[in-house]
This record gives sequence, structure tokens and C-alpha cells, in this order.
Amino acid sequence: MSLEAFARERGYLVRLAYRMLGSVADAEDAVQDTYLRWQAAGEPALDTPRAWFTRTCTRLCLDRLKSAHRTREQYVGEWLPEPFVDDSETRAVLDESLSMALLATIERLTPAERAAFLLHDVFDYGFDDIASMLELSPANCRQLATRARRHLAGDRVRAPHDAGTVQRLGQAFFAAIRGGDLAGLQAVLSEDVVLRADGGGKVSAARRPVEGRTAVLDFLQAIFMRGEAFRPEVREHWFNGAPGMLVFDAGQLVSAFHFEVHDGRIAGIFVQRNPDKLGGFVAVTPH
Repeated sequence: MSLEAFARERGYLVRLAYRMLGSVADAEDAVQDTYLRWQAAGEPALDTPRAWFTRTCTRLCLDRLKSAHRTREQYVGEWLPEPFVDDSETRAVLDESLSMALLATIERLTPAERAAFLLHDVFDYGFDDIASMLELSPANCRQLATRARRHLAGDRVRAPHDAGTVQRLGQAFFAAIRGGDLAGLQAVLSEDVVLRADGGGKVSAARRPVEGRTAVLDFLQAIFMRGEAFRPEVREHWFNGAPGMLVFDAGQLVSAFHFEVHDGRIAGIFVQRNPDKLGGFVAVTPH
């Protein structure tokens, strides 16, 4: 098998590792280490290359998750995944498995639960294959996936409408902010909306989730709508499998907004403000 054959699997492996780790840089490192493992083994010919690479990459991700868990326990404020920016993504179809809502929610799972859940529910592997990857029994892997779903019950990302709906609501959200239109802002938010923001302790951000429409409205009004109406530079950009909105201040990217939609309103607002996690948008400039 040639390097070209590995390159054909690279995009798939990065998506797998990103869903496991929530970090583009860590995902790319895991994929590179997977290649190095294959190289160190003498670049053996493989009957099923994807299966071998998936097993190796998954094991490497599990090792990284164990150390990442300790780091995230000390994280300042809310932790949100690093945005996944892929210009090759289809712009008409939402990918729930890349959503901030799901990736933030599965943080509560153990590494083994996360692996079993993602490999089975997202990547459609059977439990016999997952057992080989995780070095566990099929029954144990089935139990891990079941336990993961139980943990996520009631918190699992809710099915969105379509890309157009998400885009329209994102536009209306910022049009209301720019115009100081509190009633218009209220109209696009669901009653149980939750806002989460990640500043990483490096920039200002809500340290805890802001829950409920009244609390979110008060928060947004305090940040954006006091005195003269805020007129942010906003640019639409697709990331994490959905249309999102990027906010610029004096030409510098300061926030990436990702929305969860339910019943035609915004049910979740995910705001990535940690400058260390905005590097994927380096080529994006304000209008």
C-alpha cells in the first residue's frame, strides 16, 4: 500500500479523530501518529486498510482522551470544541454528528463510551469490529454504547430543520442585535434556549451556561445592546456541519457562533471566543 492510499483515508481519519477529541490539532496529530505506526510496522500491505487505520487511530485517541480529561477538569469556564472548518463540506446537508451540541454533550462520556457510541452510531461499525478496535468483548462494547445513549438521553442534540433554516435564524439573530431589536431577538429564541461560551480564560466569556430565554436575553442585552446599538461585522461561514456566523471587531475575528435549532427557533447558542481555537478561520476576513 502506498502513501497515496493512506492519503485517501486521511480525511475520514481526521473526522473520526476530531469527533473523538474535539480538537482539530489533536486530531491531525493522532492521524499523523497513525501513519507513523503503519510506517514503523514496515508499511505492511493490508487487506482492509481502513479497518487497520481506524483501530490504530481509535486507540491513539483513547490515550489522548485520558490525558485531555485531566486537562479539561482545570479548564477555565466552559469548554467547547475547536471549530471544525472544512471547505469541502456539502453546504446543503447538515451533519449532526459534527455539531457543537453533540460534541459538547459527549464530553460527559468516558473515553470507552465515547468510542463505542461514535464508532457504532456515527460510523456504522458492528460491535464485533468495535470489540477488536477497543480490545473488549462485543457484549461489553454494546453495553458501552447503550450506556452512552442513556447518559445522553434528553440532552442529545435535537434534529435540526435544514441548513436554510439555521442560516435564516442566524441572520435574524444578528439583525436584531445590530438593530437593538429586543423583541425581534426574543422571537428567534426558544423558551429553553441555552447559551454556552468558551473564552479559555483568555478573553471574556460566560463562565457557566446561560439558561432560559429571559436569562439569555438579559445576557445579550448587557453585552451587545446597552446604549448605542452594537453594529458588529458579521460574516456567514460553514463549520461543524452547519452554517455559522463569525464576528469581527476592528477587522479581527473575535467569536464564532454556532446554533442549534428546534421547532423553528434557536435552542442552543455556542460561542467560541478562545483565540487559540479560532485558527481554522485564519483565511476568513470581514466583508
